[in-house]
Amino acid sequence: YKNAIVNELFLTLAARLHQRTPNDQTYLNWALQEWEWFSSSGLIGPNGMINDGLTAACANNGGTTWTYNQGVVLGGLAALYEITGDAAYLQQGEAIANATLASLVTPKTAKVPGILAEPCETAAAGCNGDQVQFKGIFARNLFDFYQQSHQQTYTAFLLANAASVWNNNKNAAHQFGAHWMGPFDKADAGRQSSALDALTVGATITA
Repeated sequence: YKNAIVNELFLTLAARLHQRTPNDQTYLNWALQEWEWFSSSGLIGPNGMINDGLTAACANNGGTTWTYNQGVVLGGLAALYEITGDAAYLQQGEAIANATLASLVTPKTAKVPGILAEPCETAAAGCNGDQVQFKGIFARNLFDFYQQSHQQTYTAFLLANAASVWNNNKNAAHQFGAHWMGPFDKADAGRQSSALDALTVGATITA
């Protein structure tokens, strides 16, 4: 099974190691090879977002488009643009980010529309201990990508999410739940760390 997230993490790690290693070429070569494979692998689905993985026949498996799969790759593409200056990396990242902001959010009819939402939030079983962390990963990486793309849409989105987390998704003890638009469901380490990612990004933007 070829999984999207492990390849995205490899891409991002290799690119960032190159940025931190004097006179490096090895890490950069790995990053460039990874993106060449990833971008032509079929992992990016017809809606512009990244599905969970590939089938045994090396085709897009139509799996869930988790928020962290859209986020981690943005960090890698931001680093590749910073390294190379090639605008194609920004264009691909913007396509993924824009598709995510249009699709993986609360609907216009929601109490708080346009807030990041994980696909599992509406499932009967809800999100597991890993999945409740995914939105925070997206928020961190979207901010990294914004620092290269400078699209104000992204900061407006991140600020709206931070505000909703604070206003709609906490209990009296300032513990945060899974649903960033609210209501608060319960507190645990995954929910808390994800919400804090959103709040930290919001605070960084306004600092």
